[in-house]
Amino acid sequence: MIIKSIFFVIVVILLLYHGFSFFLKARSNKHSNKFVESYIKKIRLKSIFQFKRQGWKITTFSTLKNITELSNIDVINNNWFQINEKKCSGIADPFLVKEEGKYYLFFEVEYHKELNKGGDIGYAISDNGLKWTFKQTILKENFHQSFPYVFRKDNILYMLPESYQSEEVRLYKAIDFPEFWILDKVLFKNKKLVDTIFIEKENVFYWITTNLETDELELYYSLSFKGKWIEHSKSPLSNNKTNNRNAGAIIKENNSYFRVAQDSTEGYGGGVNLYEIIKLDKNNYIEKIVKKPLFYKKENIIKDAIHHVSVLKEKKQKIIAIDGANFAINKLKLKL
Repeated sequence: MIIKSIFFVIVVILLLYHGFSFFLKARSNKHSNKFVESYIKKIRLKSIFQFKRQGWKITTFSTLKNITELSNIDVINNNWFQINEKKCSGIADPFLVKEEGKYYLFFEVEYHKELNKGGDIGYAISDNGLKWTFKQTILKENFHQSFPYVFRKDNILYMLPESYQSEEVRLYKAIDFPEFWILDKVLFKNKKLVDTIFIEKENVFYWITTNLETDELELYYSLSFKGKWIEHSKSPLSNNKTNNRNAGAIIKENNSYFRVAQDSTEGYGGGVNLYEIIKLDKNNYIEKIVKKPLFYKKENIIKDAIHHVSVLKEKKQKIIAIDGANFAINKLKLKL
């Protein structure tokens, strides 16, 4: 009789535990669920329970729309990709590449804060650019890395990840795409620069980047792809939180060049604004706002953040990759 009673109590506790986790999961779309954390701390059961929060995810979709026509409607109810790795808290900063009929998605692999480890670079593969299979982490350094800007130049695939902790802008080259990369050249030193992109015009390379120490959007140019960087006379371009940090690579469409910029006026990951580069040469830089916002944090997966766009052009359509985050507590776990 005692054994039956104990068994009954255990079953009831497990049902309540899993039922409450289901409740947190369902509620997390619109609520942070911080009340659970506060209550557990209040009754001093933090040593028994731990909280699991949702993190960054990535979605991809195909569209016939121009970049200027995109909006939250295109992403909010999509299927979102994440990876089931114990150490990983989320994936962000997606870059799309197509090689030999296969689609590749490169992104930052974030780690749980308690691991005290920065992000690394990983990739996934797809047959159609919409359904993804995570393969592995491919670039690991002893400093944080994100924003894996992958592009082809002179028939070679390069990656320009953010690596501000090294105080270098580091260019990697694929020696066996997509998994094996080597450091090809350090393009710039002694500044904490993030989310660096470039645009080539009339054999001049213009590098747009953000100085983390000043929060300013800086502009450089070089006379060859791996040449010396010269700071542009119009640099810094901005210290305004609506456009002082890139949200992806330059997008060329209908003979125009567009820059996507993070909007952090309502906190990091508040949204993405779209600018058109009107004039760019060694003496001038002019851009104008085209759409503000292009995307913005709202609900569900993008309740708390959205901050990156990648565009892959096909013959008749384009594939778009976007990241988003909902940091709500969605699970209560026993520390067993």
